[in-house]
Amino acid sequence: MPLAALLAPLLWAVVVLSPSLAPAKETGDRRVLIGVLSFRGVEHAIASWSPMARYLSARIDNTSFEIVPLPLPALRQATEKGIIDYVFTNSGQYVELEEAVGINRIVTLKQTISKKVSNVYGAAIFARADRDDIKELSDLKGKVFAAVSRQAFGGFQMAWREFKAAGIDPFEDFGEIRFMGFPQDDIVFAVRDGIVDAGTVRADVLDIMSAENKIRFENFRILKRPALKVHKKSLSTRIYPEWPLAALPHVPAELSERVTVALLNLKPDSPEMLASGYTGWTVPLEYSPVHDLFKDLEFGPYARGKIRLLEILRRHWEWVLFTSVMLVMIILHGIRTEYLVQRRTRELSKVNRDLEHEIQERRSAEDQVRQHETELAHVSRVSFIGEITSGLAHELRQPLAAIRNYAEGGIRRLQRKQGDPSDLGEALSQIAEQAGRAGQIIARVRGYMRKREPRHEKIDINKAVEEAVTLFSHDARNTGIELKLSLAPALPAVMGDLIEIEQMIINIGRNAIEAMEIAMSYKTSGMETEPGRLEISTAISEGGVIVRVTDTGPGLTDENLDRIWEPFMTTKENGLGLGLAICRSIAEAHGGRIWAEPVATGGLSVVFNIPVSEEASDNAA
Repeated sequence: MPLAALLAPLLWAVVVLSPSLAPAKETGDRRVLIGVLSFRGVEHAIASWSPMARYLSARIDNTSFEIVPLPLPALRQATEKGIIDYVFTNSGQYVELEEAVGINRIVTLKQTISKKVSNVYGAAIFARADRDDIKELSDLKGKVFAAVSRQAFGGFQMAWREFKAAGIDPFEDFGEIRFMGFPQDDIVFAVRDGIVDAGTVRADVLDIMSAENKIRFENFRILKRPALKVHKKSLSTRIYPEWPLAALPHVPAELSERVTVALLNLKPDSPEMLASGYTGWTVPLEYSPVHDLFKDLEFGPYARGKIRLLEILRRHWEWVLFTSVMLVMIILHGIRTEYLVQRRTRELSKVNRDLEHEIQERRSAEDQVRQHETELAHVSRVSFIGEITSGLAHELRQPLAAIRNYAEGGIRRLQRKQGDPSDLGEALSQIAEQAGRAGQIIARVRGYMRKREPRHEKIDINKAVEEAVTLFSHDARNTGIELKLSLAPALPAVMGDLIEIEQMIINIGRNAIEAMEIAMSYKTSGMETEPGRLEISTAISEGGVIVRVTDTGPGLTDENLDRIWEPFMTTKENGLGLGLAICRSIAEAHGGRIWAEPVATGGLSVVFNIPVSEEASDNAA
């Protein structure tokens, strides 16, 4: 019997009975355990995923990978205690474990549906085809319904969300809900044999069991909301990201990188993927649809009354920081005010003895108040400056300086009590304008870092270049590299995603800066050399708008000139080789292309073009 099959019940007992078990070790020649949710049983999980474990063991030296099939509760406890190293589970449990334990997804599963590769899946709500009394979701009221468990994502929660959207409360409206656990095949058999009236499983379970001749698909009726549009006959719910493979916090990043590269290199027809029944692996997906489900159901991380402190800190850390600083200042101000009130009360009690002494004490107290205010303002400035990055501080310096000058000018006018107060309107307007400018800088940095769906809109390519350059111009100046922009005026608008186009410019620009920085470090000590020069220009051509990034670095050989666009190909010692491959994908997705040209005087030009929008083309015609 495989070691994984022996470890599964053993780990179950260890998880339940040994709450103080220490996490697995991080270093040394060791066995790596991959916990797998056994939704169709232990034997199915071992047969499907053991070839993948053997493949990883062969690709990664001094490491032996083992598959450990576990049910939902045991898999969660094994993850929380760090007994396993990787976890392969459904999207819903991943989102819960991400918040509870801090696991990190590295790849996402994908499969072929109707000859199309898909990295999403859903659930089926079904009854027997000969049940004339069950044709719609509303017909399930008063019936016996089967599911895996309340915590099962594809085995209940997907269907639960559709019930709620249809105005059905399964816990109130159904005659009974039977949670039958794994494997999900048992639920299908229970519906087929009339033990229960209807049930829900992961959608492809019905397809797989039909292909295995365990059932006949036409003997079942798939139930769904009339308003729900689906692309697969066995699907009853909205679709969600496929299962991710996630690493526990104690797993070294270098090992996860090697596992990621090995899995992404698997072909659809490889023995490992054929054994699993899936097509391959892809980069980690955005799991916001799973969060939307939990929000709708008020379940998991969004259970009613549950404090989601980590999520609040992660999404709104800048506001939390600002609020915390303001709260500390208010508390300090309250303490100081209370102290001054008490001291001044004692001072006023002496007024009958010496009026002169009281006046002198009052002046002394006012001097101390001003000193405390100055010290408190200094502490606040130092605390805030310590939190922001050097690059953002550089960009914010000018608008903040302008705000200060206009504010001080207004204060001086008020102190001198000269002029009409309405004259301060211009200074206040300038303060508002500069504050808006600072806010735009922060919004641009946040917008560039935020995950979101691609957008197609009209884009000013010159503006995109200028905004992208602000994010690496500071690095160029710090390394002594001259940065020059040669932007053609009155360029037509292009149609695309602003963030993705900026990402291309940033990737190419930073590659050029790093290449010139490395070349400059190789120069002989004491030898006078020309400073590095980076020029970004725009132009219009028959193919659309062109952006050219030219550097004075060491350039590339003819062989590397053709290979730099390949994934995982890099000339840098610690590079992953994904930056230019991503640039090519973005350019092609926008209907353009990207290429590299050697520079006669030394260096390299990377050029990409984006077609102009149809409306801009019509106007030009």
